[in-house]
Amino acid sequence: MRVSACVICMLMVWSGPSRAVELKANLDPVITVKRINASYNRIDNHCKEPDTGAARGHYYCSGITLRMVNHGNFNPWDYSPYALQTGATSYTWIRRDLSTSVLVHPAGFILRTPTDGLALQLPVKQEGWACIYTFDGYTGPDRKWYGCGPFNDATFVPPSEPTTANKNAQWAYGTCADQNVNTAEQWQQKYQGGARQPIQTTQCSWNAEVPAQWDAMIQAHEARVTTTNADPYSRKDFFNEFMLKNAAGGSDIMDDIDAFIYRGKNTFNYPVRGDNGKAAVQQDGLANARTFQRKLYDQGYAVPILNVDFTRPPEQRFTYSAADQGVSLNLNRNVTAKYIAWSNWEQRLDPGTGKAEWTLNVVLTELGKKVQASQQQDVYQELYDLRGSDPQWRNEESDSGSMKQQIACIVRNYPQRADWNLEPFRPVVSEAVAKAAGCNPFKK
Repeated sequence: MRVSACVICMLMVWSGPSRAVELKANLDPVITVKRINASYNRIDNHCKEPDTGAARGHYYCSGITLRMVNHGNFNPWDYSPYALQTGATSYTWIRRDLSTSVLVHPAGFILRTPTDGLALQLPVKQEGWACIYTFDGYTGPDRKWYGCGPFNDATFVPPSEPTTANKNAQWAYGTCADQNVNTAEQWQQKYQGGARQPIQTTQCSWNAEVPAQWDAMIQAHEARVTTTNADPYSRKDFFNEFMLKNAAGGSDIMDDIDAFIYRGKNTFNYPVRGDNGKAAVQQDGLANARTFQRKLYDQGYAVPILNVDFTRPPEQRFTYSAADQGVSLNLNRNVTAKYIAWSNWEQRLDPGTGKAEWTLNVVLTELGKKVQASQQQDVYQELYDLRGSDPQWRNEESDSGSMKQQIACIVRNYPQRADWNLEPFRPVVSEAVAKAAGCNPFKK
């Protein structure tokens, strides 16, 4: 990776989207979190490609592959400038039999486990995985072969012949076997750490596709119960580092993202390589996850935000809460929408209340535009059937009928509009007061 060794928007009356986002088919988040917890708890050390029977690394059928990333003026799935120099991007792999409870940033995303993707007939990220380090490998352009070569060896070239036979064979390579490190015991004997030979920079990399090397990685990781100031990240509660070769045309993992995650109240950021000595700034994990979720949603993908809590039992490592979501996941599949083309929740700063408030952006179909006045009750009922059970509506509508009144006000006073912004916190008022407020009344 990466870890360095040194330790408004104002809500306007018509701010809704002018067009609907075309969403790919999304999965039920409750089923998704169950599947992710199942993968985390699945101890399977004999992963195979279902069509060829070729052996694959443990990540292929078990555990969770995730990338923690900060919020900034970029997409969370984009390659960082440092990753572009390295030719690969850093991930972390966690599973029930690893003691990892520390992650580098407060929020990030999970990539779908390949066997899960195949079973769901969804995209699978099964090529480009190069190596995995027992602990953070201080990766960067000074480690050749996609961050997997020896540190500061500018002339390093890996063997020309692949050491495995599967769909990822051309990319998978680690230096451990070349250094006669094949077991956890050999790793422990060779990498004892200290100021002269810190583990971060001296440790070898394990081949991403050799199951026996994954076994050794896990055992070596779990054996380091304590550490020293010279090796602050080489302790079993810290993270490993799993390297994925960058795609030639830019990041191609949007459709492989299974969920976004955040670390509860944790806001701590570790300093990482590529930050150019800048101090790590604390960030709100849930706020970041919501921003990430919205960015992916704008690309046409709706995936849930999950909380990861290492204090809970392993079976409950990841949890889903509707209240955490920054976008609507369109869960009500029993409703056939005729009038509503698109709807989504956003949180915005309301100029009236001076607080962040939930707003439901609604876009009508062509039929909805035609009948919004003559069949207003039908339009409202369809919207309620789609969104009425959302916690934003259910919990925030303090005045019963507020959303319905806002629709009536908009249709009456702004009939040309085909997109609405509805806020459940608004009070029910007289028709005249609603009109005077631009259909946006608020309690003073």
